[in-house]
Amino acid sequence: MSKKLSDIPISRTNLPKHIKQGHKLVFSRKDLSPREADLFALMMAQMKSSDWVKSTPQYTYTANQLSEWLNIDSKHIGSVLAPAAERLAGYKVGIKIESETGDDEFDYKPLFKNIKYKKGLLTMVPNDMLESEYIEYHHGFALITTKTFLDLKQEYSKRLYELLSRFKKDGFEMHFIKVDILKGLFGLLDERGKLKKNKSSFKNNGVFMQRCIRDSIDRLSNHPIVRKELLFLESKTGDIGYEVKTQGNRISEIKFLIKWHEKGTYKELNTQDALQTVKEMIAKKVTNKEKLSVPELTKLLMAYRYLEIDEEADKVEKALQSYTEKENVEKSVTEDEKSELESLLELTKGLDY
Repeated sequence: MSKKLSDIPISRTNLPKHIKQGHKLVFSRKDLSPREADLFALMMAQMKSSDWVKSTPQYTYTANQLSEWLNIDSKHIGSVLAPAAERLAGYKVGIKIESETGDDEFDYKPLFKNIKYKKGLLTMVPNDMLESEYIEYHHGFALITTKTFLDLKQEYSKRLYELLSRFKKDGFEMHFIKVDILKGLFGLLDERGKLKKNKSSFKNNGVFMQRCIRDSIDRLSNHPIVRKELLFLESKTGDIGYEVKTQGNRISEIKFLIKWHEKGTYKELNTQDALQTVKEMIAKKVTNKEKLSVPELTKLLMAYRYLEIDEEADKVEKALQSYTEKENVEKSVTEDEKSELESLLELTKGLDY
């Protein structure tokens, strides 16, 4: 039975740090454009279980909030968001359900009960038929960094970041996923499980691997925020960020190889801490001729990234990616600190991490 709509719209001032998304919604079949995904993310970021206690919530966002959070010129909010809102109003998401035969089956339901942009105010009403998918987390959940997700501009890299965020917690290791399942997760399949007519080029697994997997990993690994959050590891065959299983010459399954950096690594750093880390690690390499462990390399990587010494950070990252036994915002730098850092970096010339 449909729930009564709340009489009082929910409007929260601040953009939450994380989007908490339940396992079923993360692993649903979604085919959202970047702008559509951003609007959905805004609603999910604001949603709390308590919002649903007596009625179906409705969420509102002002033009100023949308301009700031989505980085859109305030003069063009309507022209940019109205078409995306209109498309979302009729959009259905495929939720995986348990079948008696064991086959993958999906139940398609609208994401929204209503969504509109009118007179400088965006209103989003979630579909109460998906209430459990929205707010129940007993199957686990993804904790997606809101600003990072909104800053990603390409649909497949956004989707991959969302999927990988499900595996931030220690003890949740990525497993092999069938390519056909991934095609559904990336929004390439219709309700019958067939390739959509406008996605016919993805019938070739090589096209899927390039556009959805390799290109997305490349975008994420080179994104200035994402690269501070996670590391893509190298497979035994030299592929960055994933390994595959094959049937004959055809790729049948993919496992993503990632390492999320520890929570708070960057936020707990300051310039002096970062400099001290660089000093200690370089001293260990140069003076003591010791090989740095994976935790030490990770710590050094964090310090270089914090100090925006990306050339050295990239060298350390490469060492971490190929390590044979891997473990299972604004900053100001004073002139003295810059000078000290330059002196330290002189020691790194030709250094093999």
